[in-house]
Amino acid sequence: MKTKMRISICGCGWLGLPLAKSLSQAGFPVTGTKQSEAGIQSLWQAGIDGVVLQLPLGTADIAPLEDFLSADVLIVNVPPGRRNMTAASYIEKITGLSQAAKQAGCKRMIFISTTSVYGDAEGEVTEDKIPVPTTISGQAHFHLEQSLRQMWGQDLVVLRLAGLIGPHRHPVKYLAGGQAIANGRAPVNLVHLDDVIRAVMAMLKRWPTMTTLHLCAPQHPSRELYYREMARLAGLPVPEFLQEGENGKWINAERTARELGLDWQHEDLLSLAPEY
Repeated sequence: MKTKMRISICGCGWLGLPLAKSLSQAGFPVTGTKQSEAGIQSLWQAGIDGVVLQLPLGTADIAPLEDFLSADVLIVNVPPGRRNMTAASYIEKITGLSQAAKQAGCKRMIFISTTSVYGDAEGEVTEDKIPVPTTISGQAHFHLEQSLRQMWGQDLVVLRLAGLIGPHRHPVKYLAGGQAIANGRAPVNLVHLDDVIRAVMAMLKRWPTMTTLHLCAPQHPSRELYYREMARLAGLPVPEFLQEGENGKWINAERTARELGLDWQHEDLLSLAPEY
């Protein structure tokens, strides 16, 4: 009987925990991380092995984490955070984790990145688009993509995610009732949690030959149309937008979907009510 590959997930929050649950239910041995003993209770309650991990790793931290670091596939799902975040500290944390995993014998890595690496690009954005990030987060992610590629080669998949939506997470709550909101005509770029999980599952079943991917639902309504409809479906005050910004970027993930054999579970964004 073939042994299932061992999966380690660094970062089991809003995305990482349901991903860990889905992989475990599919039969993969999964170990996830939280930053405290109290935090890993949520992993144990879900039937997921959990370890405490705080970045950056110190020399003394590595030995107790050897089993976690030596997985067949390490999924790095660590957002930079919004408080006191610097690009240098984020890069240091992820680079150190990557080096420790490589030295421990980890075979492959999936790095969860962001489509913000494309910065202020306009029009269609395909996987071949050269990133020109304009934010601290985008710049840090793109730097890490390049550094990790040098370390792992084709054993790294970079997965750039558009704006995430799903249970208890939707940007409409921040826009509801707003007035004169900018870029009303710009297209939205969003992807549902369920489709991210399906994409990662597909990678683990068949490692892709195209190893820089991005994920975004194929529907791109204008910000005005989308958020007004989402507010209506959620019973929230309808926001008002300025009629501008029609030349924003739209993420075309057709090649990624073909590479992964991905059938979208949530393709029609306008019919998908916010989940609260």
